[in-house]
Amino acid sequence: MIDLIFFYVLFLVILVNIVIKIIEKKTGIREHQKKLQEIQKKYIESFKSGKLEELNNIMEDLTKIYSKIMKHTMIVSIFGIIILIFIIFGFQSGFYVANINNTTSVLITNPILYNQDFAIYYNNSFLGFYHANYNIINLNGTYEPKLLSVNVITNTLPFRLPIININWLNPLLLYIILYILAQISLLIFNIIYSRFIKKSKIDNKNG
Repeated sequence: MIDLIFFYVLFLVILVNIVIKIIEKKTGIREHQKKLQEIQKKYIESFKSGKLEELNNIMEDLTKIYSKIMKHTMIVSIFGIIILIFIIFGFQSGFYVANINNTTSVLITNPILYNQDFAIYYNNSFLGFYHANYNIINLNGTYEPKLLSVNVITNTLPFRLPIININWLNPLLLYIILYILAQISLLIFNIIYSRFIKKSKIDNKNG
């Protein structure tokens, strides 16, 4: 079962990766990382050769580069934290449980969650998957609201996740998984591009 929130989260993952790439270009982090490697190599060579008088200048360069890299890291970290907070409060809040006319209902106040799917537990026992009828879910019977656990679903799985023992994903968990997969895919693409495609273009240009 994949609902609309899955695509919201997927869009968010794509957007985050695009923004991070833009930040990388603005801060020039790739160039700084390469320069850092060069300075570290120069530092080791100077230390081994006994040119201690050069070490102070090299350390100053290292400090400047580290400062720029840390600035980039802080910007990306703050942006990442803002996105996680948005997912937690935007996709996983905005509903409450109430007993109305001898029936327990989940009343949804967050428009993003209208007509979405939920996994509901009572006293740690799974009651089932429920689809919201616009902004309300009516449960069969009366339950103590404090013992009900309501969880937004992005999609169900054909197996249980071994660590948390559930067979569905909430928006936050889905975001983390999709983000990791996106980073792995980008890493593989960059490796293939730099080793084969880019190298082939350089060879053809030189040839």
